[in-house]
Amino acid sequence: MTARGGAAPSPGGEQEPLFTRTAVAASCLGMVIIGALIALYGPVVPALRDKFSLSEPTAGLALAAQSLGAVVGVLGFHSVHRRIGNRALLISSYLTMLAGTVTFGLSGTWPLMLGAAVVTGLGLGGVDFAISRLFLIGLGSRGPALLNVAHGCFGLGTVLAPAVIAVTGPERYGATFITIGLLTLIPLACVRGVRARPTPAELAEASPAPAHRSGGRGLAVVLAGFVAVYMLHFAVQSGIGNWEPTHLHALGQSMTGATVATSAYWLAMTAGRFLVAPLARRWSPAAIVTGACALMTVSVLLVPVPGLAPWAYAAAGLCIGPIFPNGLNWLNRSAPASGSAMAYVIAAAMLGSVAFPPALGAVIEEYDVGALPLTLSVLCLATLAISAALARRLRGARPGTVTARTGVPREQTRTTTTVRTTGTREKGAS
Repeated sequence: MTARGGAAPSPGGEQEPLFTRTAVAASCLGMVIIGALIALYGPVVPALRDKFSLSEPTAGLALAAQSLGAVVGVLGFHSVHRRIGNRALLISSYLTMLAGTVTFGLSGTWPLMLGAAVVTGLGLGGVDFAISRLFLIGLGSRGPALLNVAHGCFGLGTVLAPAVIAVTGPERYGATFITIGLLTLIPLACVRGVRARPTPAELAEASPAPAHRSGGRGLAVVLAGFVAVYMLHFAVQSGIGNWEPTHLHALGQSMTGATVATSAYWLAMTAGRFLVAPLARRWSPAAIVTGACALMTVSVLLVPVPGLAPWAYAAAGLCIGPIFPNGLNWLNRSAPASGSAMAYVIAAAMLGSVAFPPALGAVIEEYDVGALPLTLSVLCLATLAISAALARRLRGARPGTVTARTGVPREQTRTTTTVRTTGTREKGAS
């Protein structure tokens, strides 16, 4: 007998995964789609500017609108997750994203397009949050590795979208947005392969509090640390992505060469997530994140060395890639009973990607583009310091297992069924 709305336990005592293999593959496609949507706006800015007679900053508001919508989407869909269940959360997120992209592609007025971008962001935030959270709690010991794969697929989307625009032309952005939006019908059709329950909140209620937590203040400090790591490393990530071409061009490279080097940076970031996926089952997430932050810092410190800048930026991308997914795994192990923690951290990361590029632009305007490596180095060192402090604070904390009710009366069995999450100790986990 199974729990109401839950999954049947397997013979080995673990709950069956929340995703079928088909649903896992479809969710990875969903991550490709949201990555593509984030990367589409930049290449179509010239077309939007010309069509609606906009200034450059105003044309760039579409991406800002989508990003702010994504922040609201993460927090909003998180707030209803327990009430509607896993499957309904994904369905509503995909449908919202579909509505926004199709409306954006068909819109003939700028205000309507901005509204459509916000709607797209709402769905995008819901999809990103749902897949990230559910992969961690719903795929057992494979969760951390598959989360790296899923976010690697997100990176593939960011690389493929500009290539599509280069082939079709920026002026045909409407058809591109509509096509990418319609691709969400594929993961939508596979949502039946996702179990409606248990939700993360239901699993968290059954989870014993981690040994390291002494109270709300301690958890708040840990959460603040993760928020800072995510905002700062996104500042570095988006800062390089936005300003590397300008910096390399100032160093004497052609604009074409600088653009190619920036593409290599994004490719390296995507590769970093795929390369770390097999290690996520053997190394602790704390070691992966702290090590990645250290190597990211070293890479950025090498940027000013003559002739090394393009290679140093690519190396930084390789190191930045694993931080996002493995940081979520680390957070989940550190505060699995705090259902809102992941929503806050993902929202903070998205907010960081909106706020920091203009801030870096202001620094460059004030002190010239030569100040970029130094500014990035300061951000990297701050990220590394906070990550190392988190690792020290959480060292020795013993992750727990989540107990699930199987619905079998106690008098019939004394067996307790457990659901293994990424909180379960694995080889090499701290």
